[in-house]
Amino acid sequence: MMENIIGWPICFNLPKFRLVAAIICLICALPVKNVCCQENQWIAGVWDGAYLGEKSKLTKTFDSRLLITKVNGSLFEGIVQCILPSDTTVRLHTRITGRIYSNYIMTKLKEVVYFKDPPGQYTWAKHCNACDSMKYFFKVNGDSVVLQGERRCDTLCSIIARYTKSLSAFTYRASFMYEPDLTARRVSARSGGNSITFIKPIAKDSLVGRDFLAGRAVGNATRYIIDADSVEIRLMDNGIVDGDTISLFYNGQLIVQRLGLKENAFTIKLPIFKGYPNQLVVYAESLGTYPPNTALVQILYGKKRESFLLSSNMSKSASIELVGGH
Repeated sequence: MMENIIGWPICFNLPKFRLVAAIICLICALPVKNVCCQENQWIAGVWDGAYLGEKSKLTKTFDSRLLITKVNGSLFEGIVQCILPSDTTVRLHTRITGRIYSNYIMTKLKEVVYFKDPPGQYTWAKHCNACDSMKYFFKVNGDSVVLQGERRCDTLCSIIARYTKSLSAFTYRASFMYEPDLTARRVSARSGGNSITFIKPIAKDSLVGRDFLAGRAVGNATRYIIDADSVEIRLMDNGIVDGDTISLFYNGQLIVQRLGLKENAFTIKLPIFKGYPNQLVVYAESLGTYPPNTALVQILYGKKRESFLLSSNMSKSASIELVGGH
């Protein structure tokens, strides 16, 4: 028996208390999956670029390399290397940390891990508390992704930095890099007077990419058994029309792009491929005035109708599976 801070006695059954504490510790130790982790892996690896040091007395332009070694959610760590073009042994390596935002990253200089000064009177500017942070905007430019930032300081460390990486060099692609592939398909369906064609999925690829599509995680799908060769899908805004915009993927194929959800339903007919968990993904293009992006969905087949809500955001898409009945 023990007392709490106001003097009331508290009784513990010690074996049970230890068991509960152990269970709590075990639960706390379980890994938590961050749905943004894979989305942000695009920044990892080596980025080649240059520093423009406008006040430098040695040279106006330095070669630079950004090496991102660790990404955890929206946070990252790495090394930035500044190299003298005329003598690549003359260099400054600084450890950095940073955070990824919607269209830019912020980096913060931590400590110098290696340097070799040039011969003569000039040295690297190794420490400056006034400008240890830097903002880089990122975007796709042609066949590359560009990181570009500028740091202003009254000392010699004012710089403009620019890094690039070819799109073909990325293992992971974020949603801002994604350009959907619209390939001609075989099976036809009609949507609002427009002809859309679909391809029958290949069995060996049936589980590929089902939890990650177009740079975003895909939520766990509710499965519906469809006793028909096709199904009619209706989508409309849930409640107030506030500007929600979506794209639709069916078995990995983009079939509807940038559809604004309205009070009146948008209707599309989808073929049901037998022996395959046909996946429909709702991908948010905008969140409207009242996030998240929420669509009222109706499934119609034969004399049956199912109605439900699907919510998605800019990091995670919603999905359902349509399985052909026997």
